[in-house]
Amino acid sequence: MNELLGIVLAGGAGERLKPLTAVRAKPAVPFGGKYRIIDFVLNSMINSGIRNIKLLVQTLSQPLIDHVSTMWPSAPVYNYFVQCIPAQKRMGEQWYKSTADAVYQNLNIFRDNPCFKRVAIFSGDHIFKVDASQIDSFHRAKGADFTISAMVIKKEDASRFGIIEVDQHGRVVGFEEKPENPKEMPDRPGFCLTSMGNYIANIPSLIDMVSEDAGVEKSSHDFGKDLIPFMLKKGLRVYAYDFSENYVPGEDHIYWRDVGTIKSYWEANMDLVSIKPELNLYNHLWPVKTAPDFAAPAKLVMRQSLIDNSIISGGCIITQAALSNSVLSQRVRIEKNAVVSECVIFSGVTVSEGAQLRKAIIDKNVLVPPNTRIGFSREEDEARGFRVSDGITVVPKSYEFTT
Repeated sequence: MNELLGIVLAGGAGERLKPLTAVRAKPAVPFGGKYRIIDFVLNSMINSGIRNIKLLVQTLSQPLIDHVSTMWPSAPVYNYFVQCIPAQKRMGEQWYKSTADAVYQNLNIFRDNPCFKRVAIFSGDHIFKVDASQIDSFHRAKGADFTISAMVIKKEDASRFGIIEVDQHGRVVGFEEKPENPKEMPDRPGFCLTSMGNYIANIPSLIDMVSEDAGVEKSSHDFGKDLIPFMLKKGLRVYAYDFSENYVPGEDHIYWRDVGTIKSYWEANMDLVSIKPELNLYNHLWPVKTAPDFAAPAKLVMRQSLIDNSIISGGCIITQAALSNSVLSQRVRIEKNAVVSECVIFSGVTVSEGAQLRKAIIDKNVLVPPNTRIGFSREEDEARGFRVSDGITVVPKSYEFTT
């Protein structure tokens, strides 16, 4: 792994996650009570043995930069680097146009680090656990120029992803980005092989391809839309790695979610709260670390609080209330006779006496007034200016209720 450099693509705007991304980059969105989305790719890279990681950031990047610099300080004496690199217009007056262009605008990273032969290019806005060293081993064994981490999903869900065709040896022979009618796998009708947006590339081949693509006027300079089809046309050895074969110590199944929509983000949080969670945060063999939490311990006040299948972070106070299937970030207060069900609540929120919340996401620093109902009437929620998506109500950061 000493020859493998890590690059995290963390500059996207996350339009489909608004209003959560109205004040922060998508990778900086809180998740699971105390984490940020970015923590999962960083932990996977570090647990895989990658010790030099560059995050390419752009949109609303300050919260992300603050979080990464707090949690992942570089230690040059140990050759350990986790660094945010903002867009700098190195190749002209344009900010990052897309994923391949972000890499092209930072080719100096490779030139400044000539000891690296390959690069792991991972998305910064997915929730997953993956051992990147296993993908790298597959890549080297195949003699690949470029390897795509891939997984099988149902056809009805596949149009949001790049669709891969492979031969009997796993070599990619066709690729189409987000087609309206995804091509099914020949041996598995109703299912498609999709790109996870995580790649291993030989650095010399990658430099050549992104540089040539940069000169193509009609290109959108995106890995899925342009660069992968371009590499296939050029005859490069592109392979698909079967993510289902990736083994993470202490885990009995794989986990990956693209949390690009309000529904998928809410579902991923709900994956945490069951008795046997789909995503295990308690596996000491593959720790998921985040920024230090200096909040006081959580506290339950008075009898008759009903709490079921929920995550409660530090500094929370719950007073004779009902809480079920919910995720609370730090310093959340739920007051007497309040009812909270299937909710994701960010830090600094107070749910006042008698309020009822159902299937809602409440961003930071919101005071929910007494006896307020959220998540019961789409018309009432939208009249307050809340976004309602797939039955999930989103209350934006620092929202102030009017009487």
